[in-house]
Amino acid sequence: MTKEILEWNPALTKEVDEKGWSPLHCAAERNCDLTIVIQLLEKSEKSVAYLGIKDGNKTALHIASFHHHTDIIEELLSSFPDCCEQVDNDDHNVFHFSMMKKGDHDYKSSNYFDISWLRSRELINEKDAQGNTPLHLLSYHQISDFWFLMQRGVDYQAYNNEYLTARDIISTAKEDISGSKVKSHITSIMSF
Repeated sequence: MTKEILEWNPALTKEVDEKGWSPLHCAAERNCDLTIVIQLLEKSEKSVAYLGIKDGNKTALHIASFHHHTDIIEELLSSFPDCCEQVDNDDHNVFHFSMMKKGDHDYKSSNYFDISWLRSRELINEKDAQGNTPLHLLSYHQISDFWFLMQRGVDYQAYNNEYLTARDIISTAKEDISGSKVKSHITSIMSF
């Protein structure tokens, strides 16, 4: 059905609603079947992959990353590898978004290292507007992703704008919000 609609009117791929959402943004959020995402990408102008919504200038990649839709992330990056360099209005990149979803402890952002375009040391240590790296956000949200912590190149000593390292953040957390001793595990790993 999608293919027929796009053949009838390919311009629909770049149409946006009042909030700036394109069909690609919607597909990224809803984890649409990958064939739909591929059809949207094949019929889209390149600019659609870089299009940000009105709320914070988030791209389809950012939205897919927040929702941990790894297949869509991989498809977006295989079509437009440099879209991983885009940040939103708060300077969040694809790794920052992957660390923002509180309460999703089954997902591991380290899964992104299986995607060749995301193995960049710069991306994993990039600071947002508050100076937080993805590791700072992992600490704030107490995400139990030990493989991310063990990844070569992750900078444990990076300071944010409040002069805190990720270890400082997790060490001063008042409680273990995950309920699975994540705080003590993260602290012990970052002590090395």
